[in-house]
Amino acid sequence: MAGEPVFRNPEAAIRACERLEQLTGIELSEFIEAAFHGNAAPDLALTNLERWLRATANPHLHMEQIVSLPPTGRLLVSLFGASQPVADTLIQNPELASLVLDSSELGRPIKRETILSEGKRLLAASTSYLHSLDRLRFIRQRWNLPIVMNDLAGTWDQELVWHALSDLAEALIELTSDVVWNEFAMQKGITRRPEFMVVGFGKLGGSELNYSSDVDLVYVVEDGTDERTDRDVTRFFEAFGRALSDRMGRGSLYRVDLRLRPYGGTGPISQSMRAIEAYYRLYAEPWEVQALLRSKPIVGSENLTARWESLRVAHCFRAKLSEISFEQMLSMKARIEKGATDGDIKRGEGGIRDVEFLTQILQMLHGHDRPELQVRTTCDAIRVLESFGYLEHSVAGALIDGYRFLRKLEHRTQLVRDQQTHTIPSNEQAREGLALLMGGTNWAEVGGTLEAHRRTIQILYRSILSLEPPSSGARSQVQQNLGSLGSAALHWIDGLPESAAFYQGLVENPDSLDRLERILNDAPRLVTYFKSSVSLTELLLSGELLELESVCDRILTLSIDAEAQHVAEVYLHGFVVTLGRWVLLPSFDVGKRLAELLDALLKHCSARLGIEFDILALGSYGCWELSPSSDADLLLLIGERESQPVAETQAQHYLAFLGQLKRGGAPVEFDLRLRPEGGKGLLVRTYDGLRAYDLDGMQMWERFALGHVRLVQGNQTALDVVQHCAYGLPLTPERLLELAKMKRRVETERVKPQHVHRQIKLGSGGLNDIEWLVHLHEMRYPTASHAGKSTEMNERIRRLVEARLLNAVEAAILIEARKFLLELRIRIYLIGIDEDLLPENPDKLHRLARSCGLPDGNSLLARHQSLVDPVRRLYMEGLERLKS
Repeated sequence: MAGEPVFRNPEAAIRACERLEQLTGIELSEFIEAAFHGNAAPDLALTNLERWLRATANPHLHMEQIVSLPPTGRLLVSLFGASQPVADTLIQNPELASLVLDSSELGRPIKRETILSEGKRLLAASTSYLHSLDRLRFIRQRWNLPIVMNDLAGTWDQELVWHALSDLAEALIELTSDVVWNEFAMQKGITRRPEFMVVGFGKLGGSELNYSSDVDLVYVVEDGTDERTDRDVTRFFEAFGRALSDRMGRGSLYRVDLRLRPYGGTGPISQSMRAIEAYYRLYAEPWEVQALLRSKPIVGSENLTARWESLRVAHCFRAKLSEISFEQMLSMKARIEKGATDGDIKRGEGGIRDVEFLTQILQMLHGHDRPELQVRTTCDAIRVLESFGYLEHSVAGALIDGYRFLRKLEHRTQLVRDQQTHTIPSNEQAREGLALLMGGTNWAEVGGTLEAHRRTIQILYRSILSLEPPSSGARSQVQQNLGSLGSAALHWIDGLPESAAFYQGLVENPDSLDRLERILNDAPRLVTYFKSSVSLTELLLSGELLELESVCDRILTLSIDAEAQHVAEVYLHGFVVTLGRWVLLPSFDVGKRLAELLDALLKHCSARLGIEFDILALGSYGCWELSPSSDADLLLLIGERESQPVAETQAQHYLAFLGQLKRGGAPVEFDLRLRPEGGKGLLVRTYDGLRAYDLDGMQMWERFALGHVRLVQGNQTALDVVQHCAYGLPLTPERLLELAKMKRRVETERVKPQHVHRQIKLGSGGLNDIEWLVHLHEMRYPTASHAGKSTEMNERIRRLVEARLLNAVEAAILIEARKFLLELRIRIYLIGIDEDLLPENPDKLHRLARSCGLPDGNSLLARHQSLVDPVRRLYMEGLERLKS
């Protein structure tokens, strides 16, 4: 085998490779080198590959398919090295490998309804009770495989993995209850099925199940049953538990834990709904009420399900959470976590339980007044807490990032042997394999990230729940001086080296504290960037950030041999400095500065890759109005037809490098879908190819989009060709009507009715109305308006005044509204709202208003309406003028 040895026992690997080549008749050295490089357990993976191929009917055909599809082959080998239970599933059921070898399976969602449908079909063909139980275990194997596959391939985020595992468990619990009841009723001669319910608690109830979780269940039966029915239902549930947990040829379905039922292990395993309601009303401990928060009926009638949800809401989300209850919940948590080691990522300090406990306490504190907080899943609850202002944006982001990382690490440790473990292995070899499964290069890297997340979670957990002992030190002074922003400040500064010196400086320098507070309050989305960089934080606190006029030169002077990670860091530095400076001193056009920064990055990438094609900016990027939340629309052209194949290859490398920068932390998003034929078209078009497309099939909306074009780099001819496409075809009344209908369709399809007057870009009187009003006049009167001479919107508006297509008053309205809306859009992004929407939450609206220099949310809404209403009127009037 060529290349670096990746096996711990190279001689055994060579022999295995020779056996595989003899078995399949295919030369495999290149495949082995490529597919096994970076594998977490290459020796194990090779052994399992051989076992699986020997189990297939046609080893040659399967191996040929794997070798011909390198990404698929690498994924299959990853599965064989990541988890012995998953490998055993494939070896036991060789046909299931089609799920891995079929690329269409990647990314396909898995829902409870789909599993139920297939499960009922398989069970209908069962020949006996034991056969049914075996079929249930096959269903788990069959659906667990694509979950692991999408997890390891990175096509699903972690939350989707948890939801899929939970949907699978819910479906199997429902199917198993039917199988067991039918068998039980037949044996006992029971003709009526009583109403009963299976309730999931813990991670199952929260739709956050692990690969190797117990399922915490509570069994409920209808009220008023007689003694015989009670006895029958109890025996049914005993059989049901055995059906889930007994090991068979395909293993067990799930380990069952019933200890969260009323009275715990001493109580009956099934109880009536009335008895359970009485228990929670009279006897439940605070920690039991907390556990009730993440409970969910899995199987049961509508009546019992509704009653359970009423019980959950009534007890978990009371008007007030007493201090005694809070202390008792803390005490129970401490008892559970007593003796947890540093390697325990669930129960240890800064672990999974800290995030869950903190989130649940905040839900119980505020869920009575905010029904949106009565959700079960941890990350969803954190997002709602952030949306209502109970958590700062940076704090919520840190908690979610840390929780997802810890849960992913927990999953990777459980995958290996399907064991319910939450402890990092102490063995060095096992840790290095775990690091590779996490997508890292070594344990030093992954372990460092783990410690950073746990330290952050611990700081936030203790500060938000006020568990820190009173102190008069600089850290406590900063926290107290910042009030509700104190926890976010601790999250930021505690993560820096020599944090004590930073705290002392903040206490001694009120201006530094003021700048910190401005970023925390007006731009919480930037906190993560500042927190990860000592130099950026120092620039902010010292005030030097305000003196940095231009940040483009650092990128333009980078060596073309600079490491990609360094390029990403320099761009990120410029991005954060630009936005941070604007937050503190909004005296410059931040959209233009961001566009200039991106221009500099693209020019650097062109120089290092020897790019020969022309790069043109479209959309808001072309208009020098780049928002930090915007994609940058690009069009790539080349002059000579003979150069197109080379340019196409260059473009692929160019986009790959930009993707590498993004993965390195550079906040860049590019969109090339405005090119001819959209996503299906060539990345780079020739001038003649674009001219031909202009004559043959270019739509009016495409011409409209090309009107916002400017040259970033390349030949002026490229710009001329594009502008001819944009303005060469007269805008007749029919074509105007076509464009107007399209804009109306965009407004109705992409803007919800309740958001029409809150959407900054696409809403009534928003940025799109200004853009369309101006550009439609340019398309109708290209000569008079000097169309294409400039892409800066204010200059284009002034040219329309000179052409007497707009009057001075109308122009002033458009320019004032555009300035306000552009700044508002950026401030919305900076406070952590993902859509271009004025927030409905009063606290966030008030916060946004203050960042805009207005006294309150009502003033902001009034200011917004006073500007957008005239813009909408001008747009509608202008459309009518153009039609005539």
